[in-house]
Amino acid sequence: MTARWRAWLLGGCLLVLPACTSPGKGMIALEGATLIDGAGGPPKRDALILIRDGHIEDVARVNEIPVPRGAQRIQLIGKTIIPGLVDAHARVEPWAAPQYLAWGVTSVRDFGSGGDTGTTLKKDVNLGSILGPRVYTSGALIDGVPATQSGATAVATDEEARRAVDQRAVADADYVVIATKITPELLKGIMDEAATLHLPVAAELGKIDALAAARAGVATIEGLSGITQFAARNAQAIERAHDLFYAGWTAEEQAWATLDSASVARAAKALAATRVAMVPTLAVHELWSHLDDPTRLQRPEMADVPADSANPVRDVSTLLRRSGWKPQDFAAFRAARARENQFVREFRAAGGIVAAGSGAGNPLLPPGTALHEEMALLVAAGWSNVDAITAATRRGAEVLHTDSIGVIAPGKVADLVVLAANPADSITAVRHVAWVMTRGRIIRPDSLRATWKR
Repeated sequence: MTARWRAWLLGGCLLVLPACTSPGKGMIALEGATLIDGAGGPPKRDALILIRDGHIEDVARVNEIPVPRGAQRIQLIGKTIIPGLVDAHARVEPWAAPQYLAWGVTSVRDFGSGGDTGTTLKKDVNLGSILGPRVYTSGALIDGVPATQSGATAVATDEEARRAVDQRAVADADYVVIATKITPELLKGIMDEAATLHLPVAAELGKIDALAAARAGVATIEGLSGITQFAARNAQAIERAHDLFYAGWTAEEQAWATLDSASVARAAKALAATRVAMVPTLAVHELWSHLDDPTRLQRPEMADVPADSANPVRDVSTLLRRSGWKPQDFAAFRAARARENQFVREFRAAGGIVAAGSGAGNPLLPPGTALHEEMALLVAAGWSNVDAITAATRRGAEVLHTDSIGVIAPGKVADLVVLAANPADSITAVRHVAWVMTRGRIIRPDSLRATWKR
């Protein structure tokens, strides 16, 4: 064969190869589902979502755009797709990582894990050495002296407060958490240092009222803390009660029960005007108001929690012992719930940003299903089903200061949940997870459960 013929044949092969390569190679096409995209609009029927290399390439309706030849086509007629859920207030432990994914939670804002737990899990998940949700961690809480939580960093001076923030930046924390014993004086140094290092500050308040914290620049207020210190008449008594964590919790819940409707409305509007975001953790308030009910440990949701009684999700007895709560305290906690619901409703109506956080990892709050409980409680407080889903998707992404998750749209990462029913009709449908996609990978809940029930 002459050199001229060899060159001709090689050139012909190079021309043919592109035509033989399927344009849809490596692509997944999800077809026919109802789509709730996380942006807050109405559900979209007959959706088509094209996914390649772990990212969403296009979103349209079936037959609006062609599906490239060679794509893996998955028919989802009768199913509903939502973005991967974001739990904006939870604790992640190694045992819980697959549980979050099995229930559609693909991102977790890890709140105050002691030691290096959150940072280590973040690295392990990112490296692919364990299967779990994306982890955004604060590292240990920054608290006053003595610190309430084991593993928290106790600070007594401005210098110590600033150093604690610096340590979190060095440890690659995504944000900083201040706890209930931080005073206005300590907050100033924390905010200054965090601003320099571009770290958002989340606040679990006790000795600072919510409006003062919001005006100081905290990014989020957790668990409805600090609101009664601003709205109630006995603010100083509530702040003094926070010398002890459980006494402070009790004082705030009791104060919620005494607030009138007008006071709650004024507080909601004043806080919404500051543009601080709220992560109310209604599930914590609701379930802790029923700690005196032993049947709560037998709820079906607890089946995914290891049977070890020392597991913090099952260990109600330690919480009861440490808190010293009595029947009259639980009655007060339950009486507070109506006003807490009113605040969340009024805050959102005033334009406030609310992200859904479950408090998962605490007693009676199983990873994954606790966020479903949070969404149901937002609906019970007067929200629409779609608004509750938005709080657990796009709003969660906003408090994490990331625009790659929380919405199903071109360019976003392919984190999504396929549901067997439509949560726009009933919010309980979020519990019916058919399968989950994280980073473009399809995960079957039953397969995950088989790994942790061996």
